[in-house]
Amino acid sequence: MINLLLGLGAALAVIVLAALLHISAWISVPIALVAGTAVFIWQGRKVQNELERIFGRAGELLKKQQFDQAIEAMKAGYRLAPRQFLVKGSIDGQIGVVQYLRKKNDEAEPLLAAASMQHYIAKAMLAILQWKRGEKKKAKATFDLALKTGKKESLLYAVYAYVLTEMGERDRAIEILNKGLGICKGDERLVTNRNLLQNGKAMKMKVYGEQWYQFLLERPMVRQEAPPFARVSRRALRG
Repeated sequence: MINLLLGLGAALAVIVLAALLHISAWISVPIALVAGTAVFIWQGRKVQNELERIFGRAGELLKKQQFDQAIEAMKAGYRLAPRQFLVKGSIDGQIGVVQYLRKKNDEAEPLLAAASMQHYIAKAMLAILQWKRGEKKKAKATFDLALKTGKKESLLYAVYAYVLTEMGERDRAIEILNKGLGICKGDERLVTNRNLLQNGKAMKMKVYGEQWYQFLLERPMVRQEAPPFARVSRRALRG
């Protein structure tokens, strides 16, 4: 929000200065728009870089299994929330993912719900919690919303289809996989799982590796390292 006000302030300053210098509005207004946009983008990048440093530090702590310290490191980013849109939702989503991985569902769910829509991993985890609680309709609505921003993510279609299959909605699961193939052209993982469902067989989600196991819906066949820290996309940090 502060960054937006700074951008508007820069644009207004240009217009006022132009008026004092008797410069035509046809010239001053476009310049003001460019100046305001430039300031907004510049300040936004500063926030984004700082937030990425915070997430990087949290990621290092997570690798050491220092979960509480990682969460505290991420909470430090809340001070940036007044400066830029979506910052709070990004941090909420990241902390929610960590709590989900720790199986602290009561703490995770409100954070996953508050996560920005760009954080499709957080939203998928939220949908899974809703499904496990028996709220099938709500879970499907959450997955559908997640697909609006994660429509290019093969994993999201596969997880949605897996949950639908567990709900007993195999035909709908096949539809979701076909929808994914309409965007993720030729994705072999989606093709494989769609063919399995069409032949009445179970999906093989292990083709997604650790990305799949972070949802805690299936145990890995062999002992692996903890799921990697789910990173929020850069667009989720932009205003």
